[in-house]
Amino acid sequence: MARILNFTIVILELIAFSKVRKNRTFKEGLIFYTQISNLLTLVSSVLVVIFGLRLFTEVFRFVSVSMLVMTFFVTVCILVPLSGRTRELLFSGSGLFHHLIIPILSVISYLFAEDRVSFVWIWLPVTVTLIYGLLMLYLNATGVVDGPYPFFQIKRIGVKMTVLYMAGLMVAVSVFSSAVGLRKSAQTDIKYVFVHGLAGWGSYDTINEFMPYWGLSGGSIIRYLNNRGYESYAASVDPTGSAWDRACELYAQLAGTRVDYGAVHSQAAGHERFGADYTGRALLDDFDSSRFALIGHSFGGATIRLFSEILKDGSEEEKEGADASDISPFFMGGNGDNLVAVVTLAAPTNGTTAYDLYEDDTFDRSAISISEEYEKNSDAVSKSTKREPDGRADYDYASYDMHIDNALALNERVSTFEDVYYFAYPCSSCTDDGAGGVAPDPSITENIFMKGAIYMSKYTGQTKGGFAIDESWQSNDGLVNEISAGAPFGAPQENYEAGASLKPGRWYVMPTFKGDHMSLQGGLTRRINVKPFYLDMAELIAGTPD
Repeated sequence: MARILNFTIVILELIAFSKVRKNRTFKEGLIFYTQISNLLTLVSSVLVVIFGLRLFTEVFRFVSVSMLVMTFFVTVCILVPLSGRTRELLFSGSGLFHHLIIPILSVISYLFAEDRVSFVWIWLPVTVTLIYGLLMLYLNATGVVDGPYPFFQIKRIGVKMTVLYMAGLMVAVSVFSSAVGLRKSAQTDIKYVFVHGLAGWGSYDTINEFMPYWGLSGGSIIRYLNNRGYESYAASVDPTGSAWDRACELYAQLAGTRVDYGAVHSQAAGHERFGADYTGRALLDDFDSSRFALIGHSFGGATIRLFSEILKDGSEEEKEGADASDISPFFMGGNGDNLVAVVTLAAPTNGTTAYDLYEDDTFDRSAISISEEYEKNSDAVSKSTKREPDGRADYDYASYDMHIDNALALNERVSTFEDVYYFAYPCSSCTDDGAGGVAPDPSITENIFMKGAIYMSKYTGQTKGGFAIDESWQSNDGLVNEISAGAPFGAPQENYEAGASLKPGRWYVMPTFKGDHMSLQGGLTRRINVKPFYLDMAELIAGTPD
């Protein structure tokens, strides 16, 4: 969305400057604060379109937007009242664009579609404006320029009025810069790292700028938390890859290094050992010294749990099967003392019957009625989550890890660490079916999930490994069973109670969130305001004892 809005701003700026050229040359226009602020806006918007939201583009945008607000204020509150030229300055020619449309659109874009910079940059637009003002006063005092605004005409209005005007303008630009850049100071030193689920995306993916995975059409949760003092980041891992591959990618993005899938694993799994290089573009600038929490939605839950295991305890397979001089620090272990919390959201921690029920010959799906609408819409789920074979071993995909037998095997190798806080948030969109069972509620379940949710709500059976699936598995969110989205079976756990003293080294199973599998992302066609949910979650983690 930020790129779209800034591209629109670029087009409007080009139209406006073409109108300016009819009245004055480009050089003549540079004495006008309006033209300078809009020129900076044109450049900053071009940079956003080309490079996206990076620190230097964010800073540039902050300066230009703050100056545009100042332009709007001076035009509406000073120039229009003094001259009476309302139509010329606000509703015609370049004024319509430079004084009204572009400032308003830029503010909307910056506040609702772009990442705000740290408050430490608040001095920059003030300084630029002050330098411009002092230069104009000097040029007016020496007779080189007359104007271009009445408050710079020091010979005409006198030193006293000039000082009052300048003081008022500096106060105004300071207030506007503060309002534009309003972002709460850090509420905690913990950094929140969000990891998407199957078929998902993150901040390294272009789609995230148009449709953030965390927030969807309701707006970016990452931006929301950042603006409230909870430093947050969204990782981008393989949409269909295994928990192992995704954990390796997460490490590279956090540490700012090249992805290393491990010499042993890559050879056995049949793919390249090395992947994308994140050197110089890490999610965290200071990963080794930062206290951080990991939040994983859906299969992101398995990803962050395995990541924590490797980070802390390393990988015996890689250490034993690879040359000591040629092994990633990730696989050596001994790290992760700065990991504060692990949070799973609607995660198939113990697997999901969404896969197993289709492989159980004792379950007669033909006996269950599925409407044509649900049948047709379910294709969207199967297409987005289907793996595309690329030569890797069958076990190196997310779909393998989410089978119940395989998920339980993964749990056996992942520890619950004594110094980490654990929170599991299950989801369910099922309700009582009136016959002693459950059924998905179509009012809160997206159509694309209804077919799978109906099957899951009726299924009992047995996995290939002999694990029994009883009625306790039937409540689900369309993709993951409610019981599976709690703590790993056998791990230390208890139901969360608000106000109770929290202890590390045990799982807190949170109250079930009423919604389907996408509800905690903000919903697909049914927009759900989940911002309060994430703010509460961030505050909960921030409040855990050191």
